[in-house]
Amino acid sequence: MLLYYMNIADLDLNQVKDKVSENRWKYSKKYIYQKDKLLSLGGEALLNYLLKKIKIHDPIFINNSLGKPCLKNYPEVHFNISHSEKYVFCGVSYLPIGLDIECIHKIDLSIAKTQFHQKEYEYIINSQNKYEAFFKIWVLKESYLKMTGIGLKSKLNSFFIDIGENNNIKVFKNKNHQNYHSHDNIQKYHNYLKNKKLIEDYKNYNNIENIEYLKFSNKHENGIKFKHLNIIDDKKNEYALAVCAFEKIGKLKFIETEKIL
Repeated sequence: MLLYYMNIADLDLNQVKDKVSENRWKYSKKYIYQKDKLLSLGGEALLNYLLKKIKIHDPIFINNSLGKPCLKNYPEVHFNISHSEKYVFCGVSYLPIGLDIECIHKIDLSIAKTQFHQKEYEYIINSQNKYEAFFKIWVLKESYLKMTGIGLKSKLNSFFIDIGENNNIKVFKNKNHQNYHSHDNIQKYHNYLKNKKLIEDYKNYNNIENIEYLKFSNKHENGIKFKHLNIIDDKKNEYALAVCAFEKIGKLKFIETEKIL
């Protein structure tokens, strides 16, 4: 697994043009503000840099049936990108991966009461730093949804993130507090690893019972892994980051923009 983040503040449009696909360059033009263009372009430029580390020099980007970006010519490789303010965050893995980054700021916490699960709301209001707790839950939920590929097709309160002792993070469905990834439920997963190709069977995603569609070989039956951490920029703005994956989550690394150009 490769996990990198980058500050796009010093990124130049003309420099990055040759590091992204023609489609990404055209897509970036829809944005009005320079920062949004750079975030869009910087995300793909960073991804291409990571792909080259695993000897992929000719990626063909497409969207699967759920709209999740993937590689047409390397279906065994998974990636995810997120960005917030001046940072882009990218991960590459040979197993499904989801990640999210958000700048921590003041927010109407009633959103958590109406949109999150009750247990998550209780975690937030009982925390010393409620805004930090809110965004911790938020990025963990987003990373999970992005890993599964279903995005916001599932209601945010139809499952919940449980943060236990020693920051042990698990995901549960709403009903009966049942662990999504218990061995008792492994038979409910669809086949996943067959010749390292993802089987595209994404039916009934609005049914929370079917939100999990993955079955792994024996070495992956322990289920998903989460990782959460915060970073602080030079202006003391704090960001919450989260990764969700089916393997041990590696170390997050920072990379200077000039190294990807």
